[in-house]
Amino acid sequence: MSIKRSTYVMSAISFFEPGVPIYVNRAYESFDMDEHSHEFVEITYVSEGAGVHYIAGETVPVEHGTLFFIPVGQSHVFRPKTPKKDRPLIVYNCLLPAAYMNELRSVFPQASEIYDCFADEKLSWFSVKDVTGEYHAMFRELYQEFSARPPGYLVVLASLVMRILTGLYRHKLQIEAPAGERPQWLSVDEAITYIDSYYATGLKLGELAAQARLSERQFSRLFRRHTGMSFVEYVQGIRMDAACRLLTSSRGSVEDIASAVGYADLKFFYRLFKKKTGVTPRQYRDSMLQ
Repeated sequence: MSIKRSTYVMSAISFFEPGVPIYVNRAYESFDMDEHSHEFVEITYVSEGAGVHYIAGETVPVEHGTLFFIPVGQSHVFRPKTPKKDRPLIVYNCLLPAAYMNELRSVFPQASEIYDCFADEKLSWFSVKDVTGEYHAMFRELYQEFSARPPGYLVVLASLVMRILTGLYRHKLQIEAPAGERPQWLSVDEAITYIDSYYATGLKLGELAAQARLSERQFSRLFRRHTGMSFVEYVQGIRMDAACRLLTSSRGSVEDIASAVGYADLKFFYRLFKKKTGVTPRQYRDSMLQ
């Protein structure tokens, strides 16, 4: 599919208010906008739908959970997969003046290497897949804080932007580090992310340790250092948290919920659940729905 090329540059004046060095919106992408660049940094999150992102001469498929870092001057445009109104492509856009990085440096001086990374004029665009939904939650909060502007909202916006930039920085380290030179924390961090997404499957410590290229003993030691828990304790905790959410957000039976979070043995599920919450699953559901 061809797109209409343009030298159109979005001006910072059109978006930023005095005293508010950030702009956040939630946009329905269409076929009307021309390809464009801008005078500011843009971090974009695909919230709903699917489509294509034309960026710097490349064609990149996008779907829910795709996150892009777009530097100053990088030309791009989104296109939905279909013009049908019942299947929109919706994105959150977080716009930051380049000078805002220096402001963040003064507020968070401990993270100078992160600012240096994103202030690099040679830095090109890159994308991240939000596997756990963590970024989606942060972008929702960004939008809510920016729109409602409760007391202290600028502090919250700055902290959320730093969390997003830190996550993007770690992602760059992960994809750029040679396999034999990767810091051990990266491997364990990836394992934790995998567990958070696939907690209901038959997770095995040995397999995760092998994927991290660590011995089971090394992996277990580092895992406990990162989480404060053993591998088994962490998995059980994640599963029980998921069970609590399902008990209050669905009408599924306790047996179905136990199976959904990874337990075929109902008696074992009941024992773990009561150990965590002090009550049975049914008692928990009744107390939360009162």
